[in-house]
Amino acid sequence: MNGRKRMLQIFSVLFIFGGIVRLFANRTIFNILHMEELWVEHAYFIYIYRVLGSFVILTGLILFVISKSLEKYSNLYFVLTIGFVLIGLVMLVTGVLLKLPLIFYFTDFVFCFIVAWSMNAMRAKLKQKH
Repeated sequence: MNGRKRMLQIFSVLFIFGGIVRLFANRTIFNILHMEELWVEHAYFIYIYRVLGSFVILTGLILFVISKSLEKYSNLYFVLTIGFVLIGLVMLVTGVLLKLPLIFYFTDFVFCFIVAWSMNAMRAKLKQKH
């Protein structure tokens, strides 16, 4: 179970880091990430990006708390699995429908599916144990 705990902590740190990047994103950050053509100067876009960043940080914090007591929060694994699959599907479908280059959303939806798979695997492992 220690490996799963560590994996969840790594996921949480990645989420928190990704959220912080979104909180402070500006044209320079988009240029550094080779996404300059996606930057929009409109105030509402910047607002939405900052709000998204705070939700991504919240997700990381939730995963970190869960990692501290895997069995205590095991009832959340199913809903987190469904949630991450839903988020990943929205990312994938939206990227395809908007005809975005795959490079702009590939890692996001793959990461969500990996986290969903991990949540489901932890759920199955705990179910097997009991």
